[in-house]
Amino acid sequence: MNKRGMSRREFLRLSAAGVTGLLATSCVPQPTEVAPTEAVATVAPPPEKVTVDWWYTWSGPSVVEALQAVADRFNAKNDTIYVEGHSIPWEEVEAKLLTAIAGGEPPDIAACISYVEFWARGAMQPLDDLIAASEVIDKDDFLASAWQAGMWQGKTYGVPHVESYLRFGLVYNEDLVKDAGLDPDSPPQTWDEAFEWHEAITKFDAAGNLELLGFDPMDAMGGSGAGIVDPLFWPQSFGFKWWLEDGAEFAFDNPLFVEALATIKRFYDHVGVEKMEGFRSSYGTWCMSPTSGIPAGVQAMVVTGYWAAASLKQVAPGKKFRFTWPPNSSERKGIKFQCTGGHYGSIPIGGNLEEAFKFVEYTTTEEASQIIFEGSGFLGPRLSYLEKVDASEVPGLEFFFNSATEADEMNAGLACPLSAFVYDQWVEAVDAVNFGDKTPEQAAQDIQEACTKQLGEQFPELT
Repeated sequence: MNKRGMSRREFLRLSAAGVTGLLATSCVPQPTEVAPTEAVATVAPPPEKVTVDWWYTWSGPSVVEALQAVADRFNAKNDTIYVEGHSIPWEEVEAKLLTAIAGGEPPDIAACISYVEFWARGAMQPLDDLIAASEVIDKDDFLASAWQAGMWQGKTYGVPHVESYLRFGLVYNEDLVKDAGLDPDSPPQTWDEAFEWHEAITKFDAAGNLELLGFDPMDAMGGSGAGIVDPLFWPQSFGFKWWLEDGAEFAFDNPLFVEALATIKRFYDHVGVEKMEGFRSSYGTWCMSPTSGIPAGVQAMVVTGYWAAASLKQVAPGKKFRFTWPPNSSERKGIKFQCTGGHYGSIPIGGNLEEAFKFVEYTTTEEASQIIFEGSGFLGPRLSYLEKVDASEVPGLEFFFNSATEADEMNAGLACPLSAFVYDQWVEAVDAVNFGDKTPEQAAQDIQEACTKQLGEQFPELT
């Protein structure tokens, strides 16, 4: 029996399950130069219209209302298509989708799924011809990396959809940094420098209990990823790819991944892995709840995405946060890296291809983007819309907007068809190293072997 309490994997899954609904209630800025939206009443579909079923797992009243408003606006303007949105519980959506596709009655649009697994299994329809003929979508008006992650083996299966923006920034509490005698104007650029901040900020009480945490390297986007929605952070920070798409092979058994695992362990060793787990049990992760470590003021630093700016404005009023580039390995000091992530509108085999694509197109427009942003704070990668958003209304959001053009490296999630399996193996590898069950070298070799074996079993045609 595992006596360690709730595992990191369980923490991250529970945290991820609550992120969307919490973000949906965030106080978000109103973009400028875009006409305000108007409510449109939901009506039953006229019999002469083709019904498009739109499945997603986003939840929370604000975001669901925003997505319904997008569907309503589209329906009011379209004479031949009627969109019905359905929020499916995240733990149920993929099983339901597989059953629906196998039964010949799939939804017409599917979002919030393990995209590449479905693309690789031939369950979704390629969209390249429709994109090329579109009068709504101009690929040059999007961040190029967002399109890159929507492809599998040279074909495009997903259009950036509803929420598809930037994933990485270092957020730190200005006052906690100053209290530790550090300079908030000179944030850490390497992991050695970040560890110095971590040491200086972290505090224990007389009994040795953790009172104030400098940095948890596995909190939020530091511990998320393996897919195209929330890509793995650490390989990008250390400058390597864990999945080589051209050769369909993994690359975890390399010195850079070993160094990344050892770096994570260094932060845990300073605190004590059991104490870190106890801290996470008390405060949770991410920045969406006022009781989690960063908003509560008991944790100084975290790596997270653009949504944290709006969340912290709401749940941590009065606290001062800075947003900057995440640290790199020492060899990469000064390199500014950023990454797109997020969701895609995919159309299952057997769905109403042309009608569904018309709505997917619409979700990328300025009008739809405005409705989504007002209601949920979600952003997509359409450049002409982003230029009209007043990021100055939310402290920290400007960093992400600026990073889109200032980054030395603009990355995308890697299209691996085993993202869910890889994520589980990644979290287990970190746990094993942090608890001393494996060396970083052993963990790197084991994840390489496990993922390679699983790929051969699940997708023998790729090996």
